[in-house]
Amino acid sequence: MKILTYRGLDPAKIPGYDKLTAYLAADDFRSAEVKKVGDNLYRARLDRSNRMLFALYRHQDECYALMLEYIPAHAYDKSRFFAHGAQIDEDQIPAVAPEIADAAPELPYLNPRLPRFHLLDKVLSFDDEQDAIYHQPPPLIIIGSAGSGKTALTLEKMKETRGDVLYVTRSAFLVQNARTLYYANGWEREDQEVDFLSFREYLESIQVPTGKEITPRAFAAWADRQRLPKALKDSHQLFEEFQGAITGADPERPCLSREDYVALGVKQSIYPPEVRAEVYDLFEKYRRFLDEQGWFDANLVSHAWLEQVQPRYDFVVVDEVQDLTNVQLLLILRALRDPTQFLLCGDSNQIVHPNFFSWSKVKTLFWREQGDGISADLIRILNANFRNSPQVTAIANRLLHVKHARFGSVDRESNYLVRSCGPTRGRVVLLQDNDRVKRDLDQRTAASARFAILVLHPEQKAEVRRFFRTPLVFSIHEAKGLEYENVLLYGFISSEDKRFREIAGDLSRADLEGELRYARVRDKGDKSLEIYKFYINALYVAVTRAVKNLYLIEPQSKHGLLALLGLGEALAEVDEVESTQSSLEEWRHEAHRLELQGKEEQAAEIREQILKQRGVPWAVLQGEALAELEDKALQKGEKKARIALMEYALVYRDQRLLNALIQGGFKTAQHPDKAMPLLERTHYLPYTLKQPSAVLRQIDQYGVDFRNVFGQTPLMIASRMGNAELVEVLLDRDADTSLTDGNGLNAFQIALERACADARFARSKLPALFTRLAPPHLDIQVDGRLIRLDQRHMEYLMLCIAMVLFYQRLGERWARRRQALSAVEFAELLEHFPDSVVPERRKKRTYISSILSKNEVSREDRYNRKLFLRLRHGQYLINPRLALRVEGEWRRIYSLLQPQRLAAELRDAVHWGNFVWDPNTEAEQAMTELRTLLKDLEAGQTPK
Repeated sequence: MKILTYRGLDPAKIPGYDKLTAYLAADDFRSAEVKKVGDNLYRARLDRSNRMLFALYRHQDECYALMLEYIPAHAYDKSRFFAHGAQIDEDQIPAVAPEIADAAPELPYLNPRLPRFHLLDKVLSFDDEQDAIYHQPPPLIIIGSAGSGKTALTLEKMKETRGDVLYVTRSAFLVQNARTLYYANGWEREDQEVDFLSFREYLESIQVPTGKEITPRAFAAWADRQRLPKALKDSHQLFEEFQGAITGADPERPCLSREDYVALGVKQSIYPPEVRAEVYDLFEKYRRFLDEQGWFDANLVSHAWLEQVQPRYDFVVVDEVQDLTNVQLLLILRALRDPTQFLLCGDSNQIVHPNFFSWSKVKTLFWREQGDGISADLIRILNANFRNSPQVTAIANRLLHVKHARFGSVDRESNYLVRSCGPTRGRVVLLQDNDRVKRDLDQRTAASARFAILVLHPEQKAEVRRFFRTPLVFSIHEAKGLEYENVLLYGFISSEDKRFREIAGDLSRADLEGELRYARVRDKGDKSLEIYKFYINALYVAVTRAVKNLYLIEPQSKHGLLALLGLGEALAEVDEVESTQSSLEEWRHEAHRLELQGKEEQAAEIREQILKQRGVPWAVLQGEALAELEDKALQKGEKKARIALMEYALVYRDQRLLNALIQGGFKTAQHPDKAMPLLERTHYLPYTLKQPSAVLRQIDQYGVDFRNVFGQTPLMIASRMGNAELVEVLLDRDADTSLTDGNGLNAFQIALERACADARFARSKLPALFTRLAPPHLDIQVDGRLIRLDQRHMEYLMLCIAMVLFYQRLGERWARRRQALSAVEFAELLEHFPDSVVPERRKKRTYISSILSKNEVSREDRYNRKLFLRLRHGQYLINPRLALRVEGEWRRIYSLLQPQRLAAELRDAVHWGNFVWDPNTEAEQAMTELRTLLKDLEAGQTPK
């Protein structure tokens, strides 16, 4: 077999490496003492105490051993490829023969000229162009089509950078996916801090804007209420004129004046000069609408924030840069300490809105800002495509030919064709537009989560649903970021028959041969490029959403553009369309993926039509329902309501409610220790079983994130009960780790709560829950700006524990000694946490003290997150002016946590350690004092 080495390995520093690889190359597994230690993970013997970890793959009938990691002194527990704390007994693992390589997984692409590979969530072998870019220093612009590996390449380049790094793009889904890829397989680097932010989050990291960012849907709703002339009826086009021409293009000012806008050249506006005055009238109404209704425009905010942004990053990556305006891009680059340390990547052919983006304008922006600091040779092009089938790529290339031949080159950098390296062959078929074809196609595809239908305009979706049952129907404005094995374009060209005929013009098939040559459009006054760029780009994006097969149904099947694309006679049969049926699990994953991408309409249809999910039939005790229960229990004395309220109080440690029930004469509330086991048997027993079929049946009915009567999701309950196996099942079904319960705690924090109260739980249950449940980050707002706490950092864990201790210990400590939380408190708790959860060095009191001190509100430090307020020496509260983003909304910390639930325990006497308090005087007075203190601190008042 052949040997490939991970790019992070230095063979010269590994004892016995050459000898071992010689054994493997000769298929001598016996001499190498190869044993299987994981899923496609093998270890081989270097010498008496050191081991080598590798994987096996196949490509084009060749077997490859991919050398992954050096394991010194049998330290598997420190390997990035195993869970921390993993114990492997080599004596219990049988040796394997070289024949095991015959069943090794296939690598879709491998460059035989490069002996090294890269690794994200999967093995990457760069082609020659990608490898050259990988070794090219910044500044750098990478241009490439969808599927060219731009994002993977940029993430690998990020790994080579030390210091403070920013990855930013417009799509929150792409940000989340990029972070997951970046840290896949346990990768980390100690000398690097990376922020993965969507552009909106980047704005918030400078200062959180007031209100919500205006969306195309909200804009369309506003535009529908205006009396628009026919020329301005297209709300998408109007929105992009506001965001691409009137604002965003000129970083020197927030928006063009009326006079300057009307005087724009023909290539700088979507609309002809005679209607621009009306457009500007609407723009002025739009600005008033933003102010009155609590929306903000990202371009206007970006310009305002230019004066506030400070250099704070050593390296910046901007992905899908074509989706950003000049002022947005400038705001990002102003955050660089060295203005040349950036990497941009994108594809101007994927613009589905006329925002006037071009690479030449990007270069002009650089040279204006940095002058001679930017090299003229900063642009590199990736023209290989590793995603789409050769047949789909061929159609995409013909569209680029049409665009070039008809309109000339947009700029030199967008002047390239795509080379398919896709491993799968597919089909591109034009089908007849008749009821029989559509009925047959629907029968074959309605149950498949791998078949989507795309239309040009949103209003066409209603027409599609007359004939097709699939919920996967998208307009082109919704299609960005999607990819499906099979795509049907329904009436895409015919819906704009006239415009696409003008695009085709008098071109012939001969005009679409050969390579693209740079050539400007001959008629400088011809607006056709700007008017029709949306349509040709939209068709290009739609085509490239198909990974394998592309089908078209067009009422105008003799259209000239179809002939140019080589789609001649429409077929009357769909026999070659594979009939597939996706499992309910596949549909669940698809609904979750669409939700993350903001495709809520399609996700909701999947849940309703395919999964048949519905709302829970019980009242969830939140808001009005909880208030009504309190009234029935405390004012009307209804026994059933008293029991329900007591259970709620026990679940959430709400001593205030228990006290009220005791004072109301409900004696059962005096014995919570006796009531709790009964409560857990009644409500949580199915979550403790090895076969939780009852839980899974409810999930099938109500969705994986349904709420029980206490407002807890299944994931929260499984976490509370320490059932790691069920947690794994729920996460496989895409349970949301960020949702919070009535105490403001997520599933991860609920596990911490149990671990902080029960040392045995901490030792035995927490390790299996810890890494699975922790959300990737917590978003906090301090001093009006977003700070992202990554789960890999101690501050993340410290804040979570402080939130847990708010309910568990803060009341007791305050009532006894007027003390808050301390480093001693944290250290005592963490002492019971296994090293696999929290490394020993992070448990030390001195280290914990340094984290508390480093993050004090009043401390001056550029890495200070201002998490804690020091009341006096060694005594801390969570910063009362801190806010958390919870389920998409900013919540002040003591609005999320609930100080009113802190109360002294009401019995004949109340015991706090060795002290006895009168429940109606000193203890309760202490709680009132604490609640008042928190309220005053939150308001910015100096405590007495």
